Amino acid sequence: MIFRPLVLASVLTALAAAPSAAQSTGTPAAAPADAAMAIHPAVLAPLAAKSLLLAAARAGDRLVAVGERGHILLSDDNGTSWRQVPVPVDSALTGVSFVDARTGWAVGHDAVILHTTDGGESWTLQHADAALEQPLLDVLFADAQHGAAVGAYGLYLETADGGRSWTPRKIGEEDFHINAIIAPSPQTRLAVGEFGSIAFSPDAGASWTALASPYEGSFFDALALGPDTFLVFGLQGHVFRSADAGQSWTEIATGTTAGLMGGTRLADGRIILVGAQGFLLTSTDDGRSFKTERRADRVALADLIQAADGSVIFLGEAGAMTAQPGS
Repeated sequence: MIFRPLVLASVLTALAAAPSAAQSTGTPAAAPADAAMAIHPAVLAPLAAKSLLLAAARAGDRLVAVGERGHILLSDDNGTSWRQVPVPVDSALTGVSFVDARTGWAVGHDAVILHTTDGGESWTLQHADAALEQPLLDVLFADAQHGAAVGAYGLYLETADGGRSWTPRKIGEEDFHINAIIAPSPQTRLAVGEFGSIAFSPDAGASWTALASPYEGSFFDALALGPDTFLVFGLQGHVFRSADAGQSWTEIATGTTAGLMGGTRLADGRIILVGAQGFLLTSTDDGRSFKTERRADRVALADLIQAADGSVIFLGEAGAMTAQPGS
């Protein structure tokens, strides 16, 4: 079983084996105090911007990046410089989502969920359960009240009150890792994970249906190219495209067997996917084909984000790295 961050195996140690998914019973999720003894604040580190970073989000024009050891870094100059902020946990952080310039959430190992109302300057702990041994791997909020956090062994937590309470539920018959969740439209959701699992919700997460998968290996992430057009990608360089809301899939040749970890669509319409061993895949035809390149330093890449000025920031085992579009 493969967690999305574990493809960066040279920089992230293996997660402990988790117990059976007894959390999916509809009982209330653990409150922060339940796991307080296992939670410690992140250490402010001079080289945090060069440490493993796994995800980023825009908070207005600000960039917010999260990564190992509870590191959260902010950039107010389009990725030119970064500063670390205090965080109440030292768990690896794997996902981050903002609904506006001030309101956001970050998730990670120990089932940690953090919340900010000041653009990432300060964070409060909304949820944690280290004893569960099931990391959260991604988070998605539609607005300031409604959100979902997903993770290992089918872990799915949802909130309708801005994270003041989180309720677990099952969205599939199997307890496969859920590596990523996206919103192709305001009313639809797509979740992908291990063993080629793809789940679709037509009603903002109220109900879920398992889609027929074109691949039995893990998907690490997904991109919405339109309300009914999706890319799913992951293990062994596999990329699949659907133009009919996941009813059928076309495999896209990539020329690589490196794990593909993250991706984004730039303002000019180009799609970039990134992955292990420094691979970058670029599409100029809405994901129908990709040009595959490899960084000279072969640094593992986990994600990327476009800044307000158009700069592209790559995130991975060497921290945050800036490159201008087209470079």
